[in-house]
Amino acid sequence: MAKIQYSRMQMQTILHHNGSGAEAYTGRLKKREVHRAITLHPVKDHRQMYRLHTYFKNLRIQDLREQSLDLHRDIQSSARELGVEGTHVNNFVLPGGVPLFTAKMGEPGYLGDNRILGAPIDFNRYKANKVEDIVPFDFITKSIHSVSHSNPKRRVETPLKEALDDVIREVMEIINAPSRQRGRVIDFNELLYGYTRLQPVHGVDHVLDLLLKYRRYRGRKMTAAVRRHAYLQQSFTGTEIRELPMGEPAPIEEAEILEQLELNVKNYQNDYEDFDDPNQNQNSFLDIGNINVRQAFENSLLKIHNNLPKMLQWSNDNYEYAVYYRQIHFILPLLGRFETFNRFMKNYEDIVLKSDQPVSLIVVLFLDTESPLDYENSETLVKHFKSLYGKDIRIVAMGATTFSRGAALTEGLKECSSDDLVSFIDVDMMFNHISLRRIRINTVKYNQVYFPIVFSQYNPEVVYSDDYNKFKEEITENTEADNAEENNDDDTKTETELANLKYSGDIDNDFGYFRQYGFGILSIFKCDFERVGGFDLNIKGWGLEDVQLFETLIKSNLTVYRIADETLVHIFHSVDCDSKLEKSQFLMCLGTKASTYGSDKHMTYYMLNHPEVLWPQKVKGAS
Repeated sequence: MAKIQYSRMQMQTILHHNGSGAEAYTGRLKKREVHRAITLHPVKDHRQMYRLHTYFKNLRIQDLREQSLDLHRDIQSSARELGVEGTHVNNFVLPGGVPLFTAKMGEPGYLGDNRILGAPIDFNRYKANKVEDIVPFDFITKSIHSVSHSNPKRRVETPLKEALDDVIREVMEIINAPSRQRGRVIDFNELLYGYTRLQPVHGVDHVLDLLLKYRRYRGRKMTAAVRRHAYLQQSFTGTEIRELPMGEPAPIEEAEILEQLELNVKNYQNDYEDFDDPNQNQNSFLDIGNINVRQAFENSLLKIHNNLPKMLQWSNDNYEYAVYYRQIHFILPLLGRFETFNRFMKNYEDIVLKSDQPVSLIVVLFLDTESPLDYENSETLVKHFKSLYGKDIRIVAMGATTFSRGAALTEGLKECSSDDLVSFIDVDMMFNHISLRRIRINTVKYNQVYFPIVFSQYNPEVVYSDDYNKFKEEITENTEADNAEENNDDDTKTETELANLKYSGDIDNDFGYFRQYGFGILSIFKCDFERVGGFDLNIKGWGLEDVQLFETLIKSNLTVYRIADETLVHIFHSVDCDSKLEKSQFLMCLGTKASTYGSDKHMTYYMLNHPEVLWPQKVKGAS
């Protein structure tokens, strides 16, 4: 009876049923029940089926990589036993003249550098030569304690928390692998404390004190709480690069492609001289029993491909795709703020107009009733640059319409054709030639959109104020000697390099931060933007429309490419949050306002210089 009962429990585990209906398996997949199951039911949406398939394929890739690392370590260990030096393992030749590694670096089938991948699991793999090079451990309890952070005690950040969850789950899977043979199950209960550190060359080290629950169900049944120390090391593998062809074929659901396919399929059928001739080795396209859909489909795509311009064809021919000369259409929403717009146009002149870059600018201009002259001045400024350079700079006049960034960008898109590459820009942004290059490279039609993580400057009154950078008692020494050795090689730089330097900010934690949760800057093809449905035009006022578009793109079949781009710098400006905004927008605005004020170091110095903020004096008579 006990065996039958356990079998039922096991069947419920491996044949997992989720009772959430349409919401089943739409959330987080890193769960024990998902990993232990061999079937998942129900999956109501085909997109979730693709998502599950991709997730389990990634798990399989991780397993194969781990097996590869184990093999590399076995080879390295065997080589040491045979007296072969580590530097000679990659070129070692087995008896009979057979090389141990047949493919060299850069050749197909290269298995990686055994000196790195085969390094043994050891916390002392990296040995610092100086005290400053020692990588310290961070201590983890309910909080995280760090000697290398300006805030020594803080909450455990979400990325680290998720990483620890992944590590603990994998450890428990290893522990429970022989559970069936041993008749016991060990469940994770709690992480009591731990140490973690990141070594950039080798990987991540963990020391975890785990509180576990031991349950024996075979023989003498028992349940007990146990503690175990786990010494873990996550090793980095080699860097892999995947090249994407820039002329990807259009998705099949496009109306023009479907129409062309239908026409070509008909032509494909008419290529037969006699459908009824049994001597012809042919199949009718409508004969379901002998249908060859793939051949007809590929034949149709080939005909479409041959009719495309060469630079739009997708093939393996050896030619350079003209991606660096692709036209970019900047769309800039603007409400008042003429002085800021004047600064932006100076940046635009130096980077785009003077160098004759294939870039156009569409300014969606709103009338600010509090500063009506800004509207006329902005129009005059655009006319000045247009007459001076004769370039494509357009104004979409919105008048006194209520400002909405999503609506403004949608109006600007109407000036572009379906195949245009558009980039949503902000009037406070500073960019250079490298920014344009990255926009062109990282935005791939039908495949990928580019959401750069921009560098946002802190308040300069905080950054350059002594009150936020040193103690009151400290005396600042003359630092002219520190700045004496400056590079004077500007004469050897090209105009492009000088312009890039001119519009490159100081990328440092003391000057600003990368706005990880900012999604306002986006590069996308108009046809892809329209396919995902565009902005939610019901959103009015500050923010939120870009977040919703980001979430929509994440759920689409387009790849969302996010990377910190130090060439895109958001110039500081004060943020005024309107209390009439929706609650979610207002809270988001307050969060942005707080994060742009200064760094943790600045706030620490301010608190130390103003102890009355931390410990306000009690007013006499107050309770």
